[in-house]
Amino acid sequence: MLSRIAAFEVRYQLRAPLFAIGFALFFLLTYGAVTTDGIQIGAAGNVNVNSPYAIAQTMAIMGVFGMFIVAAFVSNVIVRDDETGVAPLVQSTRITKADYLVGRFAGAGLVAFLVLASVPLGMLVGSWMPWLDQEKVGPFIASHYLYALFVIGLPTLFVMAAGLFALATLTRSMMWTYVGLIAFLVLFVTSRVLLRDPAYDTIASLSDPFGVTALQRGTRYWTATDRNTMLPPFAGLMLYNRLIWVAVGFAFFAVAFWRFRFAMAGAAMGKAIAASKAVAAPITRRVDSRKLAAPTPASGWRQFLALTRFDMRFVFKSPAFFVLLAVGVFNTFGGMLLIVTQRGVDYFPVTRALVEVLVGAFSIIPIIIAVYYAGELVWRDHDRRMHEIVGATAAPDWAFVLPKILAIAGVLACTYLAAVATAVGFQLWHGYTRVELGNYLLWFVAPGVVVSLLLAVLSVFVQVLVPQKFIGWAAMLVYLVATVSLAAAGFEPNLSSYAGPPLVPISDMNGLGRFWIGQAWFLAYWSSFALVLAVLTYCLWRRGAEMRLAPRLRRLRLRLAGRPGVILAAGLAGWIGIGAFIFWNTNVLNRYLTVKQQEAVLADYEKALLAYETVPQPRITDVKLTVDLFPREARAVTRGEYAIENRTGAALPGVHVRWNLDSRLAMTELDVEGARIEKEFADFHYRIYRFDVPMQPGERRTVRFASVLEEKGFPNARALTHIVANGSFLNNSEVSPGLGMDRRQLLSDRS
Repeated sequence: MLSRIAAFEVRYQLRAPLFAIGFALFFLLTYGAVTTDGIQIGAAGNVNVNSPYAIAQTMAIMGVFGMFIVAAFVSNVIVRDDETGVAPLVQSTRITKADYLVGRFAGAGLVAFLVLASVPLGMLVGSWMPWLDQEKVGPFIASHYLYALFVIGLPTLFVMAAGLFALATLTRSMMWTYVGLIAFLVLFVTSRVLLRDPAYDTIASLSDPFGVTALQRGTRYWTATDRNTMLPPFAGLMLYNRLIWVAVGFAFFAVAFWRFRFAMAGAAMGKAIAASKAVAAPITRRVDSRKLAAPTPASGWRQFLALTRFDMRFVFKSPAFFVLLAVGVFNTFGGMLLIVTQRGVDYFPVTRALVEVLVGAFSIIPIIIAVYYAGELVWRDHDRRMHEIVGATAAPDWAFVLPKILAIAGVLACTYLAAVATAVGFQLWHGYTRVELGNYLLWFVAPGVVVSLLLAVLSVFVQVLVPQKFIGWAAMLVYLVATVSLAAAGFEPNLSSYAGPPLVPISDMNGLGRFWIGQAWFLAYWSSFALVLAVLTYCLWRRGAEMRLAPRLRRLRLRLAGRPGVILAAGLAGWIGIGAFIFWNTNVLNRYLTVKQQEAVLADYEKALLAYETVPQPRITDVKLTVDLFPREARAVTRGEYAIENRTGAALPGVHVRWNLDSRLAMTELDVEGARIEKEFADFHYRIYRFDVPMQPGERRTVRFASVLEEKGFPNARALTHIVANGSFLNNSEVSPGLGMDRRQLLSDRS
């Protein structure tokens, strides 16, 4: 019987949407940490991306986030029967208490373990990507992954599962289980801060249920070679840590077994019977047909508002929503701790710094919520076998489509506000009382909600096209992975990356400056395209029993007649018009190069000019510069004069002059006294001047120049941030030339 109960629980949990979303989330995070620099889990140092140390550290850190998944899987097995009302039926059978508890716990724990197994799987798949620097990818050794999964991950999973199982058994409430989980995490983080002193190494290592501290203490003196080749020793502090917490896990489960009552109290049984009678009682209310009114535009709006509230309640009541929100808040909290203390120096948690943490650590959560609940809302009626009844109602199609999009928008807004509340609470906790709610809204909430809403529209559109919810999720998962992978491979144009506006640099002195303008145009561009998708979603909406796509496509022309066609045309016109304006700014007014193309330019620069590195050059002995700044125009006009002197001890036949490779810098005038241009490398901003009469040792000559550094319009990325209304800062190399070939402009990162 125990095996059957466990097998039932495994089947039930595998069919639950939370398994797919949890597996995908953990897989994507670890895959991204291996394949891109934008996601970092821990600090492995200069070691291979698949080194045994990196795998073990990633598993230990992801075990902390795994608590939220464990809570959703394991804690729910006790509460679920009570909430669904089947507990009396189960307890009236011959199932024993031991079979029931052990079977349900084992089944749910196995599914949670499968989610945790996505961590080494994500690292393994990521290490196979062709664009990775192969010298930072070590050989595949299965024992490294198995060690991390079974020595680091499994004991952590067991103790967390047993603890949350016991908490759910005692409280019989998922809400209080989550409250207890958050309280534990707060105590854990606080204890890590209090035990930072090396004198507390032993107690800090043994008191860490995740094994992170024991892993760090056991490997802190390892070299890069050690971390690339050696597994962390399963001895000493690591061994004792794992044994202690496995024993604690058994103690937690014993408490749950002892406190669980495999029988309903009399009052509870009476309430259950009364509830069942109430449900079974026939409805005898008589409806007066004369009061039934024909559908009107006003009734359509009332239905629209009612459905919006209904869809929002559906999301807010979902445990998965709170699990994802808690993961994001906890991850954000960890990032905030890193910015207030660096190298022993305490800093103020200013709004700008916290917003940067929120953008980096929290923004993935609203994206997951948007994609996940788009599928849930679109397929909810079908999953409950209510789609034919709902389709037979008089409500117009737009009253079904718009509520789902707006419900997701409302939920995302609340999600971002929860992140802001976390940041504000963190500021107040550290005694920083300059709370700038307006800046949080403008810098983080507004653009974040728009981007997430754009993804929600795309997700709803995809779910309307596909025949099954899970296919829609898979399509969006492929899209998200492809977005990360293509960016890593050098495909970076925001014009072709859906919902991909450029990041806006934030300054404590200058706020958003002028840099929000480009982001606003990109958001308007993709919002116009999202409007087109929303109209197509409306026209292709499933209604009634027809689930096939082909019949809906055939009637698309008829559905577009009238107002939908006008809205579609307006969206297309806006998308094309704004796109043309953005292209003019990013590709005509500004030169657009991807990171890969920039690296190619530097590689060609090295091939063409490295031979001149050792050519003797005169020295600059005196500088006169006049720089006029025009912050509103993002322009710096420079006129200058160099005095150069031959200090080489031999006559110089010529001089090499170079200037910054930035395409926004134009050298409008460049004159070397007594010399003419012998050769020019225009693509590399490099000229070779030949003296009419060789420059003798100790001789001085003059170099005169004029330049304009200017950013017109807005670029695709990497805006000119050094010229602003408040806080301009320019290096001489940005506006004035230098002499000779400069190795500092070459590629310095071997990868």
